[in-house]
Amino acid sequence: MTLKNKLIKYGAAVAFPIIMLGGIRACNTIWNNKSISNPGYQTESNSSGLFGHVEFTRYFDDSYDVKTYPELSHRYFDSQFDQDLNGDGLVDRIRQSGSEVRMNSLKKILTRENDYNKNRELFDKADSQLQDLITKYPKK
Repeated sequence: MTLKNKLIKYGAAVAFPIIMLGGIRACNTIWNNKSISNPGYQTESNSSGLFGHVEFTRYFDDSYDVKTYPELSHRYFDSQFDQDLNGDGLVDRIRQSGSEVRMNSLKKILTRENDYNKNRELFDKADSQLQDLITKYPKK
């Protein structure tokens, strides 16, 4: 096999996965980057990674939901649903779910009132993400 043929063979072996992953990422962006505005709520969804995305919902009463789907697919990895029920910019509830491959995949529900001290880092991270989204998507 000549050097030219080897380069073509190995170049194709490298290029094909890159093109395939780029196509998957493009599909994720097309399917998940969207805005929905209704009188009762506004939702912004943005893709992240190959399969993940984040959905941010602001309700008419200024309460919020943030649903984080993992970058490597929520079918196989954990997802998280955060709620700010009173619109104060702090997450009141965190609901963690496991892989959707398994039925009844709810792992745990945490409430700020009862679980903040034992899960301070998790709540602080969720609060930070919520604040970033509130700033990024102002009320329309």
